[in-house]
Amino acid sequence: MNMMKTISKNDMKESNRMSILKTVRKGVCSRAEISAALGLSKPAVSALVDELIREGLVYETGRGDSTEAGGKRPILLDFQADAALIVAVSFNNKRYEVALTNLVGKVMFYVKKKIIIAEDYRQTLDLIVQDIRQLIQEAGEQGFKQPVISCGIAIRGLVDTKNGIMRYSAAIPWTDAPIGDYMKECLGIPIFIENDARAGTYAELLHSNGEYKDALVCVSVGLGIGTGVVIHNEVYRGAFDGAVNFAHSTIAHDGPLCSCGNRGCWDALASITALGEELTRRDSKYASLDFEAILGLYHDGDPVVADVLLNHTGYWLGVGIANILNVFNPEQLIIQGEITNAGQELERKIIEIVQKRALSAVSKGVKIGFSQDSDKLQVRGAAAVISKHFFSDTYHRIIWK
Repeated sequence: MNMMKTISKNDMKESNRMSILKTVRKGVCSRAEISAALGLSKPAVSALVDELIREGLVYETGRGDSTEAGGKRPILLDFQADAALIVAVSFNNKRYEVALTNLVGKVMFYVKKKIIIAEDYRQTLDLIVQDIRQLIQEAGEQGFKQPVISCGIAIRGLVDTKNGIMRYSAAIPWTDAPIGDYMKECLGIPIFIENDARAGTYAELLHSNGEYKDALVCVSVGLGIGTGVVIHNEVYRGAFDGAVNFAHSTIAHDGPLCSCGNRGCWDALASITALGEELTRRDSKYASLDFEAILGLYHDGDPVVADVLLNHTGYWLGVGIANILNVFNPEQLIIQGEITNAGQELERKIIEIVQKRALSAVSKGVKIGFSQDSDKLQVRGAAAVISKHFFSDTYHRIIWK
């Protein structure tokens, strides 16, 4: 019995259109190069390219070089990243960020504010929605007329991405909060939510051009710790969206109490929150300082801050990362987030501990280091989630109508 699925002409056309769009997104190319790369006829490519140009997603950017055979110089095509705007949101238990970005995550408008998380998720989200609407208004006043097509939300905690639900967070007092539905009701556009660490991993992937062929691990260190794992250019999620939650792995059985209720979690030892708590244990004068102030003291030569940052936070980050290397054996591990603002001395300390504690056969070939760009990481990650969906066969027509 023939079980092959029949593909309609419209489905085939849409599939070819998406293949062309993805090809142009990878880099400037000509119609002939697209035809050769995809095995499509030149008339079919030209018709679909013309359609994409009319939609504003592709534009002609000039002429390329002549081929060896001579003839006309080909017209080159590029992706129009500014064809639409994305709303990107990130929040944790201390602050939220809202941005408007283009289709490849370039931040155009941005605001960050402190927040007190309300027991009712709607009260907190209403504050965020106000700032989203304000940014959209500002964009319009400055001449941005592109449509706002979707919203990505990066959240610290366990999320159900399929249903847009925040299941649990050790830092936020909400359980099974239907954030996606509520935000869609407020904004009237498709909403996609993601764990903040995985969102940061998507941001890394978005600009990698597929260079991570085997395995990449991203460790995001801010108020909490999160981990994203990439295998063959796909972010690993696990069966229920909860994969690689190393933050709450026990690495010191008699360690400090964690916000999740256990003791000795990696999060309770190596996060920025843990750094502040350890400093306060050393001297109460550090109790009210945020990370920016702590870094100021560190760069000014405060010996207590330097000791805690390097020999406590750096040590425990190294221990946790060594465990990750032993489990996943990635080709590269990138440390992201606010912690990277501490600079190269902390980076060297972490690598030193990793090399001491990871299996040498595993760690020897791994590239470990701070991200080259952790600025606005979480909102760029939220935007990267939308960008990924924009170029997917499954979600493109949900986002781009």
